[in-house]
Amino acid sequence: MAVVACCGALSACLPGGSDRAEADETAEPVRPAASGELDGVWLTGDDEESAILTINTGLVYFTENQNGEGDTCEGTVENGLIQLESCERNGEQVFTERSAHALLQGNDLRLTWVSGEQETYTPMLEAVAGD
Repeated sequence: MAVVACCGALSACLPGGSDRAEADETAEPVRPAASGELDGVWLTGDDEESAILTINTGLVYFTENQNGEGDTCEGTVENGLIQLESCERNGEQVFTERSAHALLQGNDLRLTWVSGEQETYTPMLEAVAGD
């Protein structure tokens, strides 16, 4: 019950959350991921500024970006909660986020970091193909 309530509350905070879903009934609903659905490589885009998130059976590997400034982190995901437990600093700026809620909307992965920052990730093959 708590997971459903949490995810329902998060969907209102996501880009195009509950307000947009009510306005656009064709939009895919935001939903929690079933076990294994998060496994894969996810990208925020297809350039060197894009973040990369790799998830494999509960383990998470995160790269902030590929331009030499992006920190790299490792952690876990359980019940849609990503916890980055260790990070290596690359460059001058420090990536301070350590926890995010993950939900799926269609093929997209929607992350809401604890700070409130939101990111949309697409599966690597779709991002590279430009779908």
